Amino acid sequence: MPEPLSRRSTLLSHNAGSWQGTFIRLDSRGSEMERFPSSLQVEERGGLIVASLTNGSTGDVRSMEFAEPPPEMQISPAGHWSLGPDRIGPWPWVSELCLVHGDRRRRVVVRHGNEGIQSVVLVSEGRPGCSDAPPPAPHQAVISSASGPQALWVLEHTPTNRVEVQLMAERNFGMPQTVVLRWQPAGSSTLEIGRCHAASGLLEPLT
Repeated sequence: MPEPLSRRSTLLSHNAGSWQGTFIRLDSRGSEMERFPSSLQVEERGGLIVASLTNGSTGDVRSMEFAEPPPEMQISPAGHWSLGPDRIGPWPWVSELCLVHGDRRRRVVVRHGNEGIQSVVLVSEGRPGCSDAPPPAPHQAVISSASGPQALWVLEHTPTNRVEVQLMAERNFGMPQTVVLRWQPAGSSTLEIGRCHAASGLLEPLT
């Protein structure tokens, strides 16, 4: 039986290369604030993993690099991943979650304020020539309350894609805080990755 891939190899095997897409930033009510086309290049360079994101509207480039995925980056065997702090408390924090399906990806960046959600960014990406059309502008997420302090945001709902994120609509300290991204591409089962902090604020292992 072959040895399982390392976290680094798993991340690169599914996510390295060129991605083109659209960033859509939504406010705390799910209404579009801005959008821009993007291009992302993920590659190995000099022993480092380098990710360079270009804003297609302004030309600005933001890069990050690391030799190994940081401990707080959770990576599934299928190449899905999430990133954020390893501990949270009574302060703002940001979580990013990504699902990979062949030549396409969906990402969300959730900004948590002191009391609730400040913004949610939907990123629809694909390999060159494989990107899905973004939702028409101005985009409005469909938000419904779930049990307790959670809410469900439906970010895409078309015959070919359904993307939703389950998040904490309220900050209740001393309770677990969970963000879950789900994506059902046409003809596929639902893909899912979650990021959970225990009541203590410490990051729970990926399950």
